[in-house]
Amino acid sequence: MESPIRALGRELLSNSGLSQTDLCLATGLPSWKISRLMSRFYVFGFVEVEKEPRFTRGRPRKIYKLTAGGIEYFTGLLRRGSDENRAESRASLGSGEGGG
Repeated sequence: MESPIRALGRELLSNSGLSQTDLCLATGLPSWKISRLMSRFYVFGFVEVEKEPRFTRGRPRKIYKLTAGGIEYFTGLLRRGSDENRAESRASLGSGEGGG
């Protein structure tokens, strides 16, 4: 199972600007978890937050966009994850071949 941070990173890298609701629907994570993680990403400088323009009453949604630092961080994180998965696949294939 993919970690919540990797799931959010993958979605943010694939889309230019997402709301918390968009991220909930895409990742299946609860709203409270996304809110906490996005607050941390903001503190670290990985995301910037814009208010969605509204022409009706109600609170504007926050739109999250990756900064250059965020793109670098999440790209590296996902790359390391895919390298680890490939290494695990090779190890399981290697152990399966000699076991019979």
